[in-house]
Amino acid sequence: MKPASASPAQLPRQGLTWGIKRSFMDYIAGLPDGAVSAADGATVTASGEFCFSPAGSEYDPARGTGVLRFRGDVRVAGHHGMMFVRLLDPWVEFTAGHGVLSISTGDDGGKERTDVGTLRTAAPRNMDGFLVWEHVDVAVSEAGSELFDGQYAAGQAMDPLVIRVPAQA
Repeated sequence: MKPASASPAQLPRQGLTWGIKRSFMDYIAGLPDGAVSAADGATVTASGEFCFSPAGSEYDPARGTGVLRFRGDVRVAGHHGMMFVRLLDPWVEFTAGHGVLSISTGDDGGKERTDVGTLRTAAPRNMDGFLVWEHVDVAVSEAGSELFDGQYAAGQAMDPLVIRVPAQA
């Protein structure tokens, strides 16, 4: 009789997956004119999170530093246009022990960026040729607080994110 083997660990979706903040998304869903869209490399998962496609990286696993780039355009709106949040082409920049999540402002060909949050990270796991960061804590930054019209104070916890990118040789 052949022993039962454990099923391999399920890999998360490729890219950066983030739900922003569940209470915020629930609020949007409850608005009569609440709208959410994802395009240009971003998708909405079955659980309501956003997944941004990988768009290149300069990450050094040995040092734990570098930049991971993602592409996609997520828009959240409501209150007859009075509320509008856009997350465009996020990047994660790692320095020793932490990271910064930024988005494109859409200016300067997408190179001009604004910080959305700070990340407390550990080293990624290498899983089947991919680097995987699971349950990465996100705290909104000062600029991120402004993006959400001050509804979340700088330092406040947002939903955790997950990253899966190809490991570089």
